[in-house]
Amino acid sequence: MAGSKKADLIASCRAALRIPADCLIYDDEIADLISAARSALRAGGVSEAMATSDDDASVRVAVKVYVKANFGMDNPDAERLMQSFRDMLCRMAGSTEHGEPEKAGAQ
Repeated sequence: MAGSKKADLIASCRAALRIPADCLIYDDEIADLISAARSALRAGGVSEAMATSDDDASVRVAVKVYVKANFGMDNPDAERLMQSFRDMLCRMAGSTEHGEPEKAGAQ
């Protein structure tokens, strides 16, 4: 099941990048960016359980925004998308639903 969810998130990111479903040559890069997005969420204060969850809509959107910002070399929207990711990260890290219990409770 976990492998299926991982494949679903890769497919979802592929769709967000407007890459055809049958074009799989970028899947390794997308998977690496998904992993980097989860690490950034974790480093930013999102709990481990939430940062690695594919069931939460906020996490899925944040991951897709991160992937869109960092995919490819010459992305004119990269800074705008990364700012959006940072905004989502700040909101999630400060919430009791997504943040670390000791950090979210302290605010």
